[in-house]
Amino acid sequence: MSADESMKLGACPIVANFGGRDITLKGAAGKLETGLDNLGIENSVKEFPAAGHAFLNETDLGPAVFRPLMRVMGIGPDPESSPEAWQRIEDHFARHLKSVDANRPPSIAP
Repeated sequence: MSADESMKLGACPIVANFGGRDITLKGAAGKLETGLDNLGIENSVKEFPAAGHAFLNETDLGPAVFRPLMRVMGIGPDPESSPEAWQRIEDHFARHLKSVDANRPPSIAP
C-alpha cells in the first residue's frame, strides 16, 4: 500500500467538485473517485464539464492585468455550474456534520 493510500484509510466521507475545463487537474476527479472507492471511503465526486479552475468563486480573482489570460485558461467563476456544486457541498455537510445529541458538540458525540 502506498503512503497516499495509507493516509486515506479511515478518512471521513468526501465531497469533491472539479471543473472539466481545468487544465491543471485533468483526470483528477476520476482518479480521486477510483482511489476512494477502492479504499471503501464514502464519496461524492463530480466533474462539471463546462467549468474550469476556481469555478465556485463568485468573482474573478487575481491581478486585473492577468484576468484576460485567466479567462482564456478557463479559470474563474462559472455561474451555470456553481449553484449545483455549492448545493452538493451544503447537502454533504448537512448529512455528515450533524450531532447525534443536540446537547453535545459533534466533537464528543459517540
